[in-house]
Amino acid sequence: MSEFLVRGWNVAIPEVDVGDDIFVVRDADGDLSRIQVKTANCRPLRNGYSARFSVSLDQLELGRTPDLTYVFVTRRFERWDNFVLIGRSRLYEAYVQHQVGSLSKSNDLILNFIYRDSAVTCSSHDFSQYLNNWTDWSPIPH
Repeated sequence: MSEFLVRGWNVAIPEVDVGDDIFVVRDADGDLSRIQVKTANCRPLRNGYSARFSVSLDQLELGRTPDLTYVFVTRRFERWDNFVLIGRSRLYEAYVQHQVGSLSKSNDLILNFIYRDSAVTCSSHDFSQYLNNWTDWSPIPH
């Protein structure tokens, strides 16, 4: 939430949990974003680190308006680090077209992101364009 707030966006926690963790609003025009936050502790690798996330396949398959955005964030060196911000439809497309992730027995999509330098991949698919990409939430001066 603080990452959106520091950019000048208003943030709210839904009273009823139906899969959205937070709502992000640009007050000037009411632009609304639905956000699902996924967190993981990083695991060191010889060259970089990895983080494993779980996403409900039911949620991933369900398109709504406005569409959901996933924010995957790792806990590294005792702080939150390297946000991957990706829309639900793009993540679903990566799952269907590029076989990104693997399904668990409980029908969750398991994503194992590999972080190296300024790149991030999952199932050999490049997600670097989503790494720390806050373009949709540019800073708002107040």
